Amino acid sequence: MGRKRVGTRKYFLCAVAVLISFACISCVSMEEKQQEPEKMQVNIEPIQASVAQKPTKKEQVRDESKERLLKGQQLLAMGQYDASIKENYQVLSIAPHAPPGDEASFTIGLIYAYSKYQKKDHGKAVSSLTKIIKEYPHSNWSGHAKILLDIIQENDKLRRISAEATHENEKLKNMIEQSKKVDIEIEEKKRERAR
Repeated sequence: MGRKRVGTRKYFLCAVAVLISFACISCVSMEEKQQEPEKMQVNIEPIQASVAQKPTKKEQVRDESKERLLKGQQLLAMGQYDASIKENYQVLSIAPHAPPGDEASFTIGLIYAYSKYQKKDHGKAVSSLTKIIKEYPHSNWSGHAKILLDIIQENDKLRRISAEATHENEKLKNMIEQSKKVDIEIEEKKRERAR
């Protein structure tokens, strides 16, 4: 009746011992694997150094355009929209029909569409975005340009509808004012006749 189970405790302790053993073995094997790539890198580095050549003109142009694109993005983040547009136009002059020209065109369109930009111009934004869609149809920026273009066009449509509604409201207000004047005149004439 009062007999204790000792076997379960033994199995548990054995399982813990096995797990600790596996953990130690895996740590040792991981240390060995981490040391192996270092040995390989030492052997490869001299080969890479001897093969290294001066970058081609095309690579230099691409690097310059990427640097200007990065500078344009930094200027955009700081709120210097005109300077950012200028840098992105420089990217377009360096890489007019190749990446990162697509991203530069998108950034230009984005800035011209931005409501906080004092010189915002939806026409220039639409022009820049449609350029991406036409000249870079397989670019990731082409998809973004389509979305932004749809938003701009929908915004313009809503702005026109709002302007028309405001104009109609003004017409209705004028009609109500005229109607009130006519009602007042009719009431005055009724009073005069009643006297």
